[in-house]
Amino acid sequence: MKANSRIIIGVVLLVLAIAGYFGWQRLTTSAATSSTTIQTATVTRGSLVATVSAAGNVSAPEDAVLAFQTSGRVTQVNVQVGDAVKKGQVLMQLDTTDLEASLKTAQVNLASTQASYDSTKLKNDQNPNQLLVAKVALDKATLALQKAQAEYNAIAWRGDVGMTTQAQTLQSASIDYQSALANYQISAANINDTALKQAQAQLDNAKLSVEQAQRNLDKTKLVAPFDGVVAAVNFSVGDTASGNAVTIVDLSKLQVRVTVAEVDIAKIKVGQTAQMTMDALSGKTYNAQVMSINPVATVTQGVVNYPVTVEILNNDGSIKPGMTSNLTITVERRDNVLLVPLRAVRAQGNQRTVTVLHQGQNISLSVTTGLSNDQSVEITSAGLQEGDRVVINQTTTRTTTGGGGGFAVPGMGGVGIPGLGR
Repeated sequence: MKANSRIIIGVVLLVLAIAGYFGWQRLTTSAATSSTTIQTATVTRGSLVATVSAAGNVSAPEDAVLAFQTSGRVTQVNVQVGDAVKKGQVLMQLDTTDLEASLKTAQVNLASTQASYDSTKLKNDQNPNQLLVAKVALDKATLALQKAQAEYNAIAWRGDVGMTTQAQTLQSASIDYQSALANYQISAANINDTALKQAQAQLDNAKLSVEQAQRNLDKTKLVAPFDGVVAAVNFSVGDTASGNAVTIVDLSKLQVRVTVAEVDIAKIKVGQTAQMTMDALSGKTYNAQVMSINPVATVTQGVVNYPVTVEILNNDGSIKPGMTSNLTITVERRDNVLLVPLRAVRAQGNQRTVTVLHQGQNISLSVTTGLSNDQSVEITSAGLQEGDRVVINQTTTRTTTGGGGGFAVPGMGGVGIPGLGR
């Protein structure tokens, strides 16, 4: 009886366990629900700006590395790194003792040569006057000779003509004529500019010597070729200097050189504006303008880009050459246009559509698009109106709830019911 009782009790417990299991399953059956979430946006009217982004480094378009054209000992260093300088300012100076002496010697020689030239020129200027005087004397002697000859001829038939006054006058006139002729010929012979030319050549050489000595002296000075800021000073007083000595840059007109992909280069035009931020100057935005577009592309690993140079328009002094800048170039702008989010437009072949939410219904509408950027797109076709709600995306979610556990039937050797925990 005891054995049979235990069997009956076991069977009863098993039945109860099975019944309890199926009851528990009904109570804990997973509940799966699905829901659809629709995100929409409002069609608006406003301005749309299309941009091209690029990055590059700031550079100074005008800089100069100044070097001495002669070697020597540095006697003056008038600037240090960071100093602002003006055009014509002397930045560094070499020893000039020997060169100043050479210049003084050349100047003294020039003064002497100038005096010699002036004397030669004065003498040469007097020769035409002397010739004129000699010519007048010769003309007078000629007239006197002609008169004396005529008077002599009038009494030439006389036997005592040689003893007459006319004969003596003719002889004297002949002598005066010969003297005047000789004097004229001497004066004429003296009229030539050979001596003056020689004096001029000597004067020119003396002037060249002074100029060369001055140039040699000037080579000992480094002078700023433009207004700028000192970027490097390579020598100190007492150093023997030769080669690069001072570097200056013009920070008033900084530029950024960027590369633009070939798919975007047709959009870039000289004169377009840009917004610029600097990695090193967070929170600041600067204005820039496209200055030039290189017509020749650079090809790197098959990627074609075009160099574009922009000028920074409102440098506040914080920007320095070498800084990394991020540019957003405005390539086109449309005002008072109909705008929808870019994500609301779907492509179906060559057709563009948006889904309009109207009275709980989703209505597909074909549209024609215009300008776009990375967020919005212009709608140029009729049908869509400001204030309409368009679907951005539509997601379906499935939620499952439930759980359960198992238990071991006493006396069943720990055999678990499927689906229940042990």
